[in-house]
Amino acid sequence: MNKKLLKLLQGNESKYPKFLEAKYPYIIEKLLEYWGTAQMTPYLDELMMSRRPKNRQGFSAEVTAEIWALNSFYEALYPRVKGLGTDVWQQDEDIVRSEWKESVFSKGKDDKS
Repeated sequence: MNKKLLKLLQGNESKYPKFLEAKYPYIIEKLLEYWGTAQMTPYLDELMMSRRPKNRQGFSAEVTAEIWALNSFYEALYPRVKGLGTDVWQQDEDIVRSEWKESVFSKGKDDKS
């Protein structure tokens, strides 16, 4: 269990994507990289509704459920604002989120398990 992700999930182990982590650890790394930035919502959207060729197998039911749950959890923390798109204020919000993330993790650097 990745301690950084668990911390972002507010310590809620029931929200932790254990199937996703087991099968797709690189997705966990992207979630950690994008969390709190403007890239996170489009990334979650792409995971849920891929724009790739339709001949792909897709995720298992367990992984799909975890991605949807992560999306719901994330949207509760960072609600979408309609029409925000290229709004200059979005950049300020990304900076604040990034600084918050750094302050949360600076206390226990490399807390990966």
